[in-house]
Amino acid sequence: MIKFKKILLGFVGACILAVIFPVFCLANVENLVAVDASSKMHAGERIQEIYSQLDLTDEQKRELEANKQQHRAQMGLARQEMKTDKEAIKNELMKPQLDMPKIKAIHERIKALQDQMEDNKLASVLGVRAILTPEQFTKFVNLMHKHKEGHED
Repeated sequence: MIKFKKILLGFVGACILAVIFPVFCLANVENLVAVDASSKMHAGERIQEIYSQLDLTDEQKRELEANKQQHRAQMGLARQEMKTDKEAIKNELMKPQLDMPKIKAIHERIKALQDQMEDNKLASVLGVRAILTPEQFTKFVNLMHKHKEGHED
């Protein structure tokens, strides 16, 4: 009986760490990004710089902005739902009596939201690809790659 309790406590502890650890890591990454972003060029300025390097038409700028706003709104909703679900699963794991069907249902919602966010990212990129010429898109990808390399430092 004591061995079973140790195994159960180990499992519950592992589950708690699996849920809580990524949340703490994400909070630390967000803090680092906020500090780094304040010391570098504002995002709006970077976008304008990229637009000027791509030699976009006014129509392309409007379409890109509409694409960005649409997908940003969708991602914001999905992030908020995911935050709520992660909090719910954390609360369920902290209860003395585990409700495994409820925990599994919440976990399935989180996985579905992650899939939805990946689909949204792809739709956004496809939207940009449809707006830009092939040459502009190639240059855009290269500029974004350079931008991301700068943030990895």
